[in-house]
Amino acid sequence: SNMAAMKSLLLLLAITASSTALAPHNAGNISAVEDLIERKIPGASSHFVFTMGSTDCDAKGTTLCFSLEDTSDGKIAITGTTAAELAGGLGYYMRQYCNMTIGWKRGGGSNIFMPATWPKIGSKQVVNRNVEWSYIMNVCTHSYSLVWYSWEDWTEFIDWMALSGINLFLAMTGQEEVQYKVFQQFGLNDTEIRYWFNGPAFLTWSRGQNEYGAKIAGPLPRSWMKQQWNMQKNITKRYRSLGMSGQMPAFQGNVPVQLRDKLNDTNITKAGATGWMNSLDPIYGKIADVWMKQIIEDFGTDHWYQLDGYFNGGTAPWLDQAGRPVSRNQHEKEDLQVDPAWNLPSCEWSAQTKDTYLAGCEENCKSFHTAAEAQSACEQDMGCGGVTGNAKGDNWQLRESSTPAVSPINESSYYITNAMECHAIQSDPSWIARGVAAYTGLNRTDPEAIWSYQGWAFIGWNSMKQAGELKGFIDATPQGKFNVIDMSVNGEGEWKKWNNASFWGANFVWTTLHDFGGTDALKGELAHINAIPFDALEQKVAVWGTGFTPEGIDQNPVYYEFMLETPWRTERVPDITSHIVTRSQRRYGLTGPVEAVTDAWTLLVESAYNQDLSVQDPTGIPHLPGGSSQFENDRRTPTPTLCQIFQAWGKMIDAIPHVNASMETFRYDLVNTGRELLAQLSTPMSMNFSDAFHASKPDAATLKATGQPYVDLLGDADALVSTEPAFLVGPWIEMAKYFAQDNEDCAQDTGNPHITNCLQFYEWNARVQLTTWNPAQPDSIPGGPVDYASKHWAGLIKDYYQARASKVLALAMEAAAAGKPVDKNDLSQTIAANAYNFQVDFATKYPLSPVGDAVTVSKMMYEKYSPYYAACSK
Repeated sequence: SNMAAMKSLLLLLAITASSTALAPHNAGNISAVEDLIERKIPGASSHFVFTMGSTDCDAKGTTLCFSLEDTSDGKIAITGTTAAELAGGLGYYMRQYCNMTIGWKRGGGSNIFMPATWPKIGSKQVVNRNVEWSYIMNVCTHSYSLVWYSWEDWTEFIDWMALSGINLFLAMTGQEEVQYKVFQQFGLNDTEIRYWFNGPAFLTWSRGQNEYGAKIAGPLPRSWMKQQWNMQKNITKRYRSLGMSGQMPAFQGNVPVQLRDKLNDTNITKAGATGWMNSLDPIYGKIADVWMKQIIEDFGTDHWYQLDGYFNGGTAPWLDQAGRPVSRNQHEKEDLQVDPAWNLPSCEWSAQTKDTYLAGCEENCKSFHTAAEAQSACEQDMGCGGVTGNAKGDNWQLRESSTPAVSPINESSYYITNAMECHAIQSDPSWIARGVAAYTGLNRTDPEAIWSYQGWAFIGWNSMKQAGELKGFIDATPQGKFNVIDMSVNGEGEWKKWNNASFWGANFVWTTLHDFGGTDALKGELAHINAIPFDALEQKVAVWGTGFTPEGIDQNPVYYEFMLETPWRTERVPDITSHIVTRSQRRYGLTGPVEAVTDAWTLLVESAYNQDLSVQDPTGIPHLPGGSSQFENDRRTPTPTLCQIFQAWGKMIDAIPHVNASMETFRYDLVNTGRELLAQLSTPMSMNFSDAFHASKPDAATLKATGQPYVDLLGDADALVSTEPAFLVGPWIEMAKYFAQDNEDCAQDTGNPHITNCLQFYEWNARVQLTTWNPAQPDSIPGGPVDYASKHWAGLIKDYYQARASKVLALAMEAAAAGKPVDKNDLSQTIAANAYNFQVDFATKYPLSPVGDAVTVSKMMYEKYSPYYAACSK
């Protein structure tokens, strides 16, 4: 109603005015929260009394909070500053008081029910956000996890976000239709635009600075663009009603290369099918204005815009000029000399500190005969913190650190005592200029624009020159209008770089990235992320939010739930083990402790969740051979950590009689733990098999002894994960095919003769992403991130990974019989044909629900594979 809209607007204005620190938050409305609880538990909304605009917040936190209390007529009263706090408070009550689990459909499951009696609160509870924003998402999440979401899936996902207290995320859906309208206005035709976009499963990599090729598994059908545009209209309406904000994509300077000639703009750099623009190019500003006007007209705005990159006319941070991948950190470390024009104070030196050294080489540890010469050079070098000399005192080197450490070889050091002042980081003027142009490209259309920068673009930056570049963008933007998404790999905090520079006063959201490609593994050091955001709050730096930024969700729910509770905490969790044990009891619907459950999760917290592994999946499930595992170098002995994970699997099996083993939440944890142990074992097995078939004279007995157990293990892993809905390839493919509907515009120019209709086009996209990433040819696989987005999913393991291993074994046995080495061409063609055939095998239909019983199969696999872990019981 108009009255409700007016109330929401007044509340929004009140929130915006109440604190200078607060950015505009969408107020949302109470009826959206009532609808949410009805979707989750029909008939439950009458038990709650919701009030918005709470003034209960504790002054120590932000002015965003919720409160819970009992009413005189036996209901639960929840008040919240906005609908986001109301929904967060509702989720908090469901989890903490009702012992419910609110999880991901394909990653851990939920346990939501109508309680026989609703638990009482007791004394009123007020819970504040310790930072304003609770954020999730990586640009890649839209492709690796959300790509095939129907409106029903989005509804469930937005409900989960709301009940988890999330109030900020990347709203990337439907942008291709916006870009289509924009580029048409600059003279490009339908084909030029759609053939530049990748296929649906790869859209992240034809968007902005994530650019990686064009028309991968494409071209993009017009019907998809329109469907996604309509989906985004629904998404924005729903999340705003729940008090959340979405970051919209802004123009990032990459365009179809034909635009260079159409506009006669020689400033545009050519790199393959893409042109790259410098933000100082006047045409950049014109495109940015049209883009902003169009996206706001189509989707409205929450004033947040995702805008990454360097805007220097170069390519994406990880491509060279030919569009080929380079190291993600293309910036070589460059040394920066002090410029007299900066008027910096003189450097001051400590006395000589004996038996010490300073860490870190500056200018490759450039050396001098005397301390005085070294000190003079150090003063002129922005990255130098001091000098270290050898025991004789005739070789003095430039060092980065200005903190002495004990030297075991009688070195001695001098360090600069005022390095922060005499080597104060200077903003790079060219980056300031480009930053001003990039920000005004937002601000001309939306004066309230917040520029949000995905910090992955400067992961690995450490030099003073790089610091000056990043600081240039920050200084180019009005205070409070530049926000860094701190995407440290495991939550270490990029803000701590450059001597805790904290992004020079810019706001930042501190996240953990944790996972590439949505791959499967048990991992993530909980103690590490327990410091978020408290390390930053204690240093009084501008931490604006917390959250997580994995490339794919639907894995390690315990890790992400721990992170999601962060905004409501007043301190670090003092005892992580007991915190997670309590969570497991709630998760399995237990009313009291079960010893085996306590033991299992105590072991997992001490092992899998006490380590940060690779963000990728290096195991022998998707890779032949696997790269690394938690077995010792002898390939036989499990590490102590892996033994604890194995023991936890045994304890979960012991727990079966004492829990409701048919609960989705228990079943997932049981199967997932077993899956991890088979995956870890697959690596040494795959290495042994690989050694055997790469031998100059392959031996049939050795091939059989190494190859057959590996092939069998892959079959067993497939059978185990078949029992759990989270690990089925069938739903992934069916979700993709849903988008075919009655459309007939998908089969043109895909480069694959097998694709003759939209059903096949979408299934092909779904299969290609999981396997070779760039579509396979019948006899070759293009370079690139092959098996990067691998999954331990039933059907995929059997028909792609196990099939590959079987074919390689057969090829090697033929070579052994002929007394010859395995031919390299035959090997690569066998692997390519296996991939191509899997990608176009549209006849094979995969189950949409589990096959086999999780308990029975888990027990069987535990018995079969325990001998490989026999060393654990010694």
